[in-house]
Amino acid sequence: MKKTVLLVVTLDTKGAEAGYLREVLGRLGVRTLLMDSGVFPSPQGEGDIPRARVAEAGGRTIGQVAGSDRKGDAIGTMIRGAAALARSLYERGEIHGVLSIGGAQGTIIGTAVMRGLPVGVPKVMLSTMASGNRPFGPCVGTSDITLMHSVVDFFGLNPILRQVLSNAAGAVAGMLRAGVVRPGRKPRVAITIYGTTTPAGMRIVSLLSARGYEVVAFHPNGVGGEAMEGMIRQGTFEGVVDLTLHELTDEAAGGDHAAAPGRLRAAAEKGIPQVVVPGSTDYIVTGPFDRLKRPFRGRRTMAHNPEMTFVQPSVREMRRVGRTVGERLGGSGGRSSVLVPLKGFSHPNHEGRPLHNPSGVRAFVNGLRETVEAAIPVRLLPLHVNDPAFSDAVVEEFERLMAGNREPHSEIKCKGRKTKCSKGRSST
Repeated sequence: MKKTVLLVVTLDTKGAEAGYLREVLGRLGVRTLLMDSGVFPSPQGEGDIPRARVAEAGGRTIGQVAGSDRKGDAIGTMIRGAAALARSLYERGEIHGVLSIGGAQGTIIGTAVMRGLPVGVPKVMLSTMASGNRPFGPCVGTSDITLMHSVVDFFGLNPILRQVLSNAAGAVAGMLRAGVVRPGRKPRVAITIYGTTTPAGMRIVSLLSARGYEVVAFHPNGVGGEAMEGMIRQGTFEGVVDLTLHELTDEAAGGDHAAAPGRLRAAAEKGIPQVVVPGSTDYIVTGPFDRLKRPFRGRRTMAHNPEMTFVQPSVREMRRVGRTVGERLGGSGGRSSVLVPLKGFSHPNHEGRPLHNPSGVRAFVNGLRETVEAAIPVRLLPLHVNDPAFSDAVVEEFERLMAGNREPHSEIKCKGRKTKCSKGRSST
């Protein structure tokens, strides 16, 4: 059965380019459905889904859209309509991928359509805007959109543009040929991992995999955590190991990897088991050292790479992060646990390393105790986050929650002997 690609194109300015894409995809054995997302009539005629239908799906008539003196409102209507129609087509099995071309307006419309479709659906955006000093977050969001730079403008077909258009068509056709990866039957677990918590993450993933779980890792850099939260809300996961909460620190202190709204809320809202660890909350991520923001000057720092500097948070900021964790876990008692490694939350926060910060650890714990509900177990372990014994404790606690047990474990194995660990609201 042939696959169908939805072409989202403003035909009033790019009709010739849309026609060329249809020819190329046809030669590659791919069907096309052409949606006209333009506001004005096209010299090449209507698409399979005309602009009037797109406007109506967005809540207005095409006459109202074309006659509006507010371009932003008009484009907003076409975005809503195009996204709604595309989602409906996908859910009915009538399209299997999306390809769009455009400048600023076309890119905004095309990527909005793509963001409304699930991860895994082929999505290619050929854009004049896909390069330079531009933020791509508003276009890509947490989706798996492939942004491709057109190099030349869409202003009449020429050999260079034909080649670029052919490459874009070939990209989406190749994605379709790669096929759909079917989900397995293993229970799926989400985990957050940074480079500074990688030893812990690797051991936890290995242990959970050996016990029959399928583990999906996210990089919590301000986008990864948001992507995980969205997939939790969609019902993708049966459990969560939130090992690395760094985004909350950058949210509190003004770092570059700040959390999106809703971080650390989804699992509690869905009522699924989660083990929460303050991994990598003990530093702020910012740019090159020679361009440090004024509030960060004079603090202890560590160069992670030439473009990224780690800055030590203040005691007040660490306490604020602890309070945030307790607040956002909300009423998830019985389905959530917090494990705190008292000897450091990340690789650089270790005795003898640049960002060793025992006072920051204590401040986090104090802030957490001020807000966390009594029903949520808090275990204070005399270990570093990357110690193997800490990873073992995380997995043990996760399995307890998955089994529905209410009583938290009170001891773990540490260096061949059993070590009593604090639980509940115990202090350090």
